[in-house]
Amino acid sequence: FYIGGVSATKMDVNDEFPRPHSLSMASSDGYRSNDEDDILSENESNDNDDYYLDVYKFVTVMKDEFKKRREVMRSELERRKEAIQKHKEDVQEAVKVRKDQFTSLSREKIDAGKKRLTKIQKDTIKRLKKYEPEENHRLKVIFTKSVLTLVIKTFAVCSGQWLLPWYYTITCPGLIIWRLITYWRNQWQYFLLDFCYFGNLIIFCIIWFFPSYPELCSLIFSIANGMLYLGAFSFRNSLVFHSVDKMTSTYIHTVPVLLSFGIRWFPAKSALLWHSSFPLEPHPPSIIWNVLAPFGVTVLHTLLYTILVNVILRPDEHIVTSYRYLKAKSSVKKMFGPDPPYIVFVLMNWVMCLVFSVLSYFSYQCFYLHILAMIVELVFITWNGAGFYVDVFRMSIIRQQSPTVQLGKKED
Repeated sequence: FYIGGVSATKMDVNDEFPRPHSLSMASSDGYRSNDEDDILSENESNDNDDYYLDVYKFVTVMKDEFKKRREVMRSELERRKEAIQKHKEDVQEAVKVRKDQFTSLSREKIDAGKKRLTKIQKDTIKRLKKYEPEENHRLKVIFTKSVLTLVIKTFAVCSGQWLLPWYYTITCPGLIIWRLITYWRNQWQYFLLDFCYFGNLIIFCIIWFFPSYPELCSLIFSIANGMLYLGAFSFRNSLVFHSVDKMTSTYIHTVPVLLSFGIRWFPAKSALLWHSSFPLEPHPPSIIWNVLAPFGVTVLHTLLYTILVNVILRPDEHIVTSYRYLKAKSSVKKMFGPDPPYIVFVLMNWVMCLVFSVLSYFSYQCFYLHILAMIVELVFITWNGAGFYVDVFRMSIIRQQSPTVQLGKKED
């Protein structure tokens, strides 16, 4: 409050303030006497003292009132701060209690699941051990047959080329029928419509019905060393001697290469005990029969496959086909995205067919280049087989020997 330009909080009663107003008491005749002036001066002085005293009292009361209000507000603020702090502590305590309850419940569920899995695995191991002698005997037989087969193929390539067409004729139908049965059980039957089996069917028909045609023998070479050769790398074939499935996959992509090797470079020896002779003078290298003809066969197979699988049969989503298998591979996803369309698969198949047909065109002309190509394929499937025995097979043995340790690692 400011009155007359002086702060009321610092005001003293004895301080002089300007008068709020002046009184002029004039007589009726226009003049005042000296007595009247004295009386007026005394009354005016008393009025001024009462006025300033009232102002002082008012300011003092207001000051006390402000102090009281400030104390009330301060106490209210402290009370609210305490209430907020208490609420915060209550919330933290409730969160801690819920967290402890959740952790305890989760740990109980994890321990119960761990015990249940341990029991299941132990029961599985007991059942496996029950049939272990029979299963071990079967695996030993398969392993022995696979190694002996590898020895026979080595002998046939190096010295007994006459054995190659007969070996292929006897073993190929049996393995395809066995694969048809096993793949049908696992709902993998659409793999049997791939070019690998289509190419083997063409080779089988040519060596039995048209073995003396040089052009068709040239086509055999290009199919075997083109798309079938590529299949060993695309499907990561491996020499796992105790697995019939893996050895069959390796057979489908490698034995036609060995057969074409005998027919191309040793036609007389290959036909020594065969029902007909192979061309002693092979067909000269030709872009038509070594590149365009196998590419045409691949295009024909693609059209038939597309019509049969995508238009007529239309398999369910849970059934695996070559397209679904290849697009799920991480390398394919990195190149073409998470879900490449079917046309990309077709175009890549055609491009790779042309590339490997050109490579087979050069292998058809050079004996040592063909030998090198077969060595590369052999090293690849052998390396994959070694990886299976060292990594997969060894880890499966460790899991059987220490199931609880593996479960603990899985949980961590």
